[in-house]
Amino acid sequence: MKSTLRVARIGRGDGGRWYWLCGCMAAMFLHCATAQDSPSLPDGDARPALIAPKAAQTRLLDIARAGAHLVAVGQHGVILRSEDGAQWRQVESPVGVMLTRVRFTDPLSGWALGYDASILQTVDGGRTWALRHRDTDGHALYDLLFFDPRHGLAVGAYGSMLSTRDGGASWTAMDPPLAELGMHLNAVIALGDASLLVVGERGLMARSVDQARTWTLIDGPYAGSLFGGMAMGAGAALVHGMRGNVYVADDLAHCPPIAADAWDPYARSTVTDREALAALGWRRLDSPVQESLFGALRLNGQGVLLVGVNGTALSWDGAGTALQIVKTAAAETLTRALSFNGRLIAVGRRGVEDLGPLQ
Repeated sequence: MKSTLRVARIGRGDGGRWYWLCGCMAAMFLHCATAQDSPSLPDGDARPALIAPKAAQTRLLDIARAGAHLVAVGQHGVILRSEDGAQWRQVESPVGVMLTRVRFTDPLSGWALGYDASILQTVDGGRTWALRHRDTDGHALYDLLFFDPRHGLAVGAYGSMLSTRDGGASWTAMDPPLAELGMHLNAVIALGDASLLVVGERGLMARSVDQARTWTLIDGPYAGSLFGGMAMGAGAALVHGMRGNVYVADDLAHCPPIAADAWDPYARSTVTDREALAALGWRRLDSPVQESLFGALRLNGQGVLLVGVNGTALSWDGAGTALQIVKTAAAETLTRALSFNGRLIAVGRRGVEDLGPLQ
């Protein structure tokens, strides 16, 4: 069903139907088949995903743009591709496990991540995929970022960190102090000053200024899980997570660090006092809901749209102190959304949803 997005100031009732994504994102809350064969993989071959007639209505966790096309991924290894955002075609996937993230570095080159530490690659805009890494003893992967064509980082459950130095042909486990904490790492974000921000379980935040070789833990304001974020300027960032919490920092370089051996995830508490928040370098955006927020996208100018549990959609103008409800026809959990041909296309519990034109 198509609808028009409208900003409203009224609240939306609480809901409890977010458990399924917390299990997926926080179990914790991203090569062409005719090219050369994949390198040898541990534990034998993976079982490919089944082609299903209603794959576009299955639970989907992420969506990305590949040039003029869209690609979405989700449960049972489903990978979908669309030219118009309305008609979707399932393509063959070499794994049948949950896929949590899809990223494209250019219109042809992309990556999908998932359970069993699975990493898939495409070099033809998502038409075909090859398995580049899999470990049935490994943990789920939740996000991926390439610094340049050869060097990249994948993060995931229980502190999982994998790096590549050969363009993704092979991946090696990393074990910096950040990974040793064992917290789920839910997202890795490239900031405008070339630094990196990782957010995760129990309010974990860490910054790197050397392409993930070393990390500095940030003494953050929130004790609950953070599911994602985005760059807002040179060193500025927005992060979002459980119970509608959204925080903004103007410069992460000025946020106080905390030593890894002093960071106790079970002794942390959420900071609510505005002056105390400011001392940590953060401000909290007032939210009309308590539903967890899983995805964020940039609107025109400095605006931001966030989506989450029970079809929640919230907007922020980039300057004020409050989030506003955006009314859509969505009723079930949304995990990600993007703008495509002037319309808001989202994925979530009910698969792909067209939420209407952006205004």
